[in-house]
Amino acid sequence: MKLLRLPGRFEWKILAALFVVASLPLGAAAYLMRVTIGRIEAITDQHQEAVRQSLGGAVEVYKAYFDKMKDGFRERAAEIGAAKIEHAGELADVPDLLRARILSGTRVVEEWSAPANIIAAARDAPPSLVALSSPDGGDPRLLELTFGIPREIYSNFLALRSAMEEEHELDRLLPVVLPRIFHGLGVAVVAVLVFAAALGLFVARRATGRVAALSDAARRVGEGDLTVRVTPRGSDELDDLGRAFDRMVAELSEARSRLVYMQKLSAWQEVARRLAHEIKNPLTPIQLAVQELASKYRGDDPQYRRLIETAQEILNEEVGVIRRLVDDFSAFAKLPKVEPAAVDLGQVVDDFARAHPEWQGALSVEHATPVPAMCDRMLIRRVLANLVENAIDAAHGSAREPQVRISIAASDGVARVLIDDNGPGVPADARERIFDPYMTTKEHGTGLGLAIVRKIVLDHGGDVRVAEQPSPLGGARLEVVLPRAATASA
Repeated sequence: MKLLRLPGRFEWKILAALFVVASLPLGAAAYLMRVTIGRIEAITDQHQEAVRQSLGGAVEVYKAYFDKMKDGFRERAAEIGAAKIEHAGELADVPDLLRARILSGTRVVEEWSAPANIIAAARDAPPSLVALSSPDGGDPRLLELTFGIPREIYSNFLALRSAMEEEHELDRLLPVVLPRIFHGLGVAVVAVLVFAAALGLFVARRATGRVAALSDAARRVGEGDLTVRVTPRGSDELDDLGRAFDRMVAELSEARSRLVYMQKLSAWQEVARRLAHEIKNPLTPIQLAVQELASKYRGDDPQYRRLIETAQEILNEEVGVIRRLVDDFSAFAKLPKVEPAAVDLGQVVDDFARAHPEWQGALSVEHATPVPAMCDRMLIRRVLANLVENAIDAAHGSAREPQVRISIAASDGVARVLIDDNGPGVPADARERIFDPYMTTKEHGTGLGLAIVRKIVLDHGGDVRVAEQPSPLGGARLEVVLPRAATASA
């Protein structure tokens, strides 16, 4: 799997940057937390020590208070026992007394209790027993006195003692808990760093994957493969770079295609020039020899004379065909130099249509606003003548009434001339080859017309091609692309 391969040098750099970015704030946070916790510990220790001392002193105060109250209860019990008490109810006015019982052995002789609200607001102190005098020499009697301590004071004492115990428990647990806190913090830091490294590897792998794809595509382009594309789908800087790379390769491929075509065309022009030279020279002697042969015959044989006249007609006709072929070769071999100027392309097309009245019934022109373009008027008219003538011949070849429409538009910084017809169209496998020299579908064509057209358009800095979309008229659509001009000259 690609994700499991070792990171490359660029990926290591991204990982290192992400690790530094992740570790610096984490390390700083851990250090600050440690310093803060250390200070908190020092402050807490001081505070806890003060609290312990305060709690300890308060607990001792409460203990001393309770001990003093118990001693006071015992002294008051002894004083009450020394008095001659006959009934327990006589003690109702004794302060802090909750219950009083007179016991004879294990039997309760008499009992008194304070009201319920007083008992509810107090807590029982340990009972005090004192001996009472026995009337008539009967069984000895005991007086059991239960005094009460205010419940609120006792509750405060219990809460204070519980807080002191919790404080001691916290002092015991804190040395154990703090190391665990730091251990957990360390584990969290390591986990975050591992996650950052994994995330960094994922991000780096995505970024370097696209860089690697660009690098591989550039290498293949360097080896001569101009069909490679990276086809990015995102919208960041790397994807913009990929789209720019695809445009550059497409333009390079188109430029190389044009260059190869121009080199091929140049070779064919040289062949055409030599053929025209070699064929043209013997044509005149042949034609003169046939004429002289016919004029020198003085015989009376009518059949032989008719044979000579027929041969002379055939030779003259074929010589004429060869001369037209030689003229085509010469025109192809000696195309004039393009001299472009800023013109209104619509006006050029209108002038071309008016100059060919023989096509008025089949030819229509459509354009709205002026379209300035850089072109050579004479040569563009020649281009239009070849394309319209081919379109009309194609419609005639399909037994259709010819319909040809020329439309002009401007887009993407170029001027476009569209030639639509109602002929049979161009097969997909022949869209590129029809511009090659001597490639023709006509019975008597030389295959040089479209080659001349493309050569002229390429010399203008544009191109001509068969459009992929079908023509609205049902036949072929050829598109001529020319450089736009800033403004059209008058």
